[in-house]
Amino acid sequence: MCSLAAWFWTMMPRLPALLCLGLYLSQIRAQNETLPMPQIIFETGGVIPVGMPVSIRCRGPPEAQLFLLQKEEDLDFMEGQHPVWNEVLFSFPKMKHTMAGIYSCVYQTRTAWSPPSESMNLAVAGVLPKPFLSVKPGTKVAPGRAVSFKCWSENSLDRLIVYQDKGFIPPMYRLAPDSEIELMFPRVSAKHGGVYSCIGFVSSEPLMWSVPSDPLVLTGGCSACPLPSGVPEVRGVQSHRGLPKAPGSAEAPRD
Repeated sequence: MCSLAAWFWTMMPRLPALLCLGLYLSQIRAQNETLPMPQIIFETGGVIPVGMPVSIRCRGPPEAQLFLLQKEEDLDFMEGQHPVWNEVLFSFPKMKHTMAGIYSCVYQTRTAWSPPSESMNLAVAGVLPKPFLSVKPGTKVAPGRAVSFKCWSENSLDRLIVYQDKGFIPPMYRLAPDSEIELMFPRVSAKHGGVYSCIGFVSSEPLMWSVPSDPLVLTGGCSACPLPSGVPEVRGVQSHRGLPKAPGSAEAPRD
């Protein structure tokens, strides 16, 4: 009882300050809840090959005076910019494996900070060795016939994705406990034509992706045709056109 009384009398001089601090924090929390959430946009996509540029846009209301780009669980990473009208563009010249992570942005008005935007995953491609991709009965397939793709990895990738460069066919995400998947189109049509690749990652590190496989060109012509005009080189990690979304993003399907 004596110790409790002693603590009470010790804290008496601090009570006004503590009450003021609590009132201040409640006001900031109330202001935060009234501001609209900013929007975060990955201009260059959510899966970026090593060495390629990265652009992330943050957008808010006209009264926003400062935007901060934050990376979850990385206190050393924080980028700030003053907006042009109501948005900023954070640009990084080269993607590095250390940049993979979960990003969000906030903005500051004259009186308060906003709540954070939704969190988005940024994955890096080109960290792990490439898988392999084959097609049966071949890259020359008549309309209406069936075609099947097989993707496999020699490096224990347990998530594999087959995707089409044009994007007419949604990326096909699959669990691959044996580091191998098979996919089939029972009836090929014009939309199935194009360049296909396979890429993957290990589920314990979903933001560290492999190099894409060598591409296959599915056509109605000869099986040894060169890449069609305008199709980017995708044998290495020089291009990220057509890469699927990172797990956890709104567009990426979940198993």
